[in-house]
Amino acid sequence: MTARLDIYHLKELLREKMRHAYLYKHIEKPILDQAKLILLTEIIDETSLSTSQKESYIITAMLVQVALDTHEKVPATSKVDEDKGRKVAGQLNVLAGDYYSGLYYLLLSEMKEIDLIHKLANAIKEINENKMKLYYNEASTFEDYLDILTNIESLLITSVANYVDNNAYESIYREWILTNRLLREKQNYLQYGNSLLIDAGIHYTDRGNKEDVLAIVNEKIGGSLQKLSLFMENYANKETILGEAIQKLLKENSTLAEEG
Repeated sequence: MTARLDIYHLKELLREKMRHAYLYKHIEKPILDQAKLILLTEIIDETSLSTSQKESYIITAMLVQVALDTHEKVPATSKVDEDKGRKVAGQLNVLAGDYYSGLYYLLLSEMKEIDLIHKLANAIKEINENKMKLYYNEASTFEDYLDILTNIESLLITSVANYVDNNAYESIYREWILTNRLLREKQNYLQYGNSLLIDAGIHYTDRGNKEDVLAIVNEKIGGSLQKLSLFMENYANKETILGEAIQKLLKENSTLAEEG
């Protein structure tokens, strides 16, 4: 058995790959999704791949995620009176997303992982299809909206899990990702007063204000935490990267977990 992968080392490898002085001067540095990095590391670490192969798989998949997240920052339309700095930043976000995409294609070609290229390309296609469903308001209920959102957030990870034949806990993978997204949206609302998820909740429910929708979100978070807690009770090895992360999340949100 190879040594357990180190999250901090993986972060440094990713930052080194993504570092581009000109881009960083004009746009925000990309934020690495910690929850997805933990999950990817858990999935890949349990395979029989060599340490260098494991690191390459994780870095490649995270570069795909960063590319998707960076493109997400580009506004759908450009205002006529938009100042030059904002326009340049928007254009650079497009280029940055393409730059990160190019990096993962380069890595995969160097690894000669043609099958994985196809797997990730299919995942990106499905993610974009699900994004279009939200863009055109094709969800019929808030539950439906959350299911589509979970697809968008988890398809990349589950495609990698399927590729390395480690998808026994796919439902928990999805629950972990959804829980972290809900908590992030809640924090955005409490800190900045806005959240796309809260706005969607108003649209898809009969609740007229954001505080009522926040109560629904808290219920969803509590339910998800309960599922994660039940998983941990039956999880044979609690000392894995994901196991430790779930236990930390449950401890930090113990009140919501109990209410769920």
